[in-house]
Amino acid sequence: MRITRLYHNKNLICGETTELDKNTSAHLVRVLRTKAKTPVILFNGDGNDYLCKTLNDHPKKTLIAVESKIKTNNESNLSVTLIQGLSRLDRMETTIQKSVELGVNKIIPVLCQYSNTRLNEAQWHKDVPSTNLRMEKQQKKLDHWRKIVISACEQSGRSILPEITAISSLNKIDSLLNPDAVKIILNPESRKSLKEITPSQNEENNCAIEILIGPEGGLSADDITYLQTLKFQNICFGPRILRTETAGPAVISALQMLWGDF
Repeated sequence: MRITRLYHNKNLICGETTELDKNTSAHLVRVLRTKAKTPVILFNGDGNDYLCKTLNDHPKKTLIAVESKIKTNNESNLSVTLIQGLSRLDRMETTIQKSVELGVNKIIPVLCQYSNTRLNEAQWHKDVPSTNLRMEKQQKKLDHWRKIVISACEQSGRSILPEITAISSLNKIDSLLNPDAVKIILNPESRKSLKEITPSQNEENNCAIEILIGPEGGLSADDITYLQTLKFQNICFGPRILRTETAGPAVISALQMLWGDF
């Protein structure tokens, strides 16, 4: 029997009890029809799974007894950052969900010249301060994406939550990058393949790789020129043009196959 696995953003201590928030309680009791004394697994992002048992079936305040913990060991030796050009809502959701399932460590949403979104490009590229309303919309979008990250971790068994940063314009990502990471962008005109890349390793034998994927409209010439100043390499990823929501997960899969844990 499969045990329900849920994220809980509080400290979990063996031998103690904790109370789920109302949304998680409602999902557990009203949707999954969970009764008292049902085994569940909780995780809070510290790298452990906590084996627990429900103490009641209250749909708003479910009490959980924390019985034991298990250290999970399913994180990849690759440290993958996906820098994703902003695309339409459903496409961003697909990219985030599948990338987390495949082992991405960090996601940086970026506004590119051809991003097809309702954000005001002029404000991002001319550094005009955003209004409170615009910032509120961006925060709601970010909160929604973080819920998708959590859901993907619940499903895939990951106990460490990948980071998803605030939305940035492409010409401001320099400070968000790892100077030691291998940086790649997809370019069908390039003759260099992933196999020709040699990722560097840190002291823990982890390889850091940063992938930048353009939005639906692709990357503009200005975008590519700027990225080349940041030492991004052009890579050919086969003869076919991939959709923006397919490209990131596909490249992550290939990286995991070449140097990761696939």
